[in-house]
Amino acid sequence: MALARSLRRCGEKAPEVFVQFGVEQQFRFISHPGVMVVSKLLEMREVSKMRANFTQENIEKMKSFDPDLARKAQISLDNKLPINFQQLELIEEQLPRLLEEKKQIEAARSETAKLGPGKYELPKSLDISAVRPQPGQKDAAGTVMEIAQIKYPEELAKYTATKLTK
Repeated sequence: MALARSLRRCGEKAPEVFVQFGVEQQFRFISHPGVMVVSKLLEMREVSKMRANFTQENIEKMKSFDPDLARKAQISLDNKLPINFQQLELIEEQLPRLLEEKKQIEAARSETAKLGPGKYELPKSLDISAVRPQPGQKDAAGTVMEIAQIKYPEELAKYTATKLTK
């Protein structure tokens, strides 16, 4: 259902917006369609995922309140991985997949940049098997349910049982 709604939204034209700021000192502009497209993609939770790029300064500040989190953030920094905080909790177990995902995303970016204007199909030779989440995936890797499956399987089983009985 969510995928159907997101696909419908993908087909919509990006709105062009006339914006006005201020009352006495008015500032008007027409928003660029490219900016509106990026904004629309960021609003679609299934399409984009917020990820952090840590700096050594961030990690030093983390050490004062959570040394374990700082250690995991250091792994992310050492491997130059932008990472979601849910994935950060499982980074040690998933590091090989995350590194492969990073390689595949970089390859996809370079191949997509080579495409001409108006061509939006990914090349068939592109491998995105390690990239998570992705449409049609059969597992919970990279989704919000991943931590629940790994850390709290009993609670997840209770939750799904209650959902099915309703």
